[in-house]
Amino acid sequence: MSISTGAAVTLAVTALITSIISAILGMGGGVMLLAVMLCFMTHAESIPTHAAVQIASNGTRVLAFSQNVDRKALGGFVLGVLPGGVLGALLLWLLGQPESSEPYLKMIIGAYIILATFIRKPKSHSPDRKWWHFPLTGFAAGTAALTVGAVGPLIAPVFARCGFVKERLIATKAVCQLVTHAIKIPAFILIRQIDVAQLGMLAGLMILMAIPGTLIGKRLLKGITDRHFTMGYRVALTLAGLKIFIIDGLRHLLI
Repeated sequence: MSISTGAAVTLAVTALITSIISAILGMGGGVMLLAVMLCFMTHAESIPTHAAVQIASNGTRVLAFSQNVDRKALGGFVLGVLPGGVLGALLLWLLGQPESSEPYLKMIIGAYIILATFIRKPKSHSPDRKWWHFPLTGFAAGTAALTVGAVGPLIAPVFARCGFVKERLIATKAVCQLVTHAIKIPAFILIRQIDVAQLGMLAGLMILMAIPGTLIGKRLLKGITDRHFTMGYRVALTLAGLKIFIIDGLRHLLI
């Protein structure tokens, strides 16, 4: 891998900005960061490097909002993500180079994000939360993480439909994503045989920018109401879904 100084600076600044966005909305930043990284790096290089940066970014959010983590939801998610990660690693190995199948998978995920965001919840005064929501979400995230990369938008609608907002949503989703990102690095080292030393320096630079971005975003979040947070969250989900469906999926089939 050969990254120019200009590209490294661009990626570092992007890591700062997207970390601020994720700390405010709980999502969106990871997808944006990966989109920029794919402009300079291959799929096999970008996914594990992105995972390392997101572990630091999500880890900082977990520390900043630790008292707001929903441990029951986290337990259910981990219960699903572990077997999902095993299946995802198997699919990564079977697919060989996943680029040929990625557009189709991303179109499905993009459509899911948009539909899940706008399908109305059952008419009830209580959040639409079932015992199987988080184990199933964890399994889907673990399976898709190694090919899709950024699964935040994939799992985000579940948190919204279960009545999570602001600090509770950001904290719980951050620790769930941290677990998901943690399975990517060993999988890519074993299956894709990436050069850890080369990618490590770039990841370290981006991590140094992502950590203060989280702290800045936390301060900005205090001035946002629940209503505006929910509105911004839905807008971010819609943009992420359209980006994944059109740019990451459909465009690659048409060119």
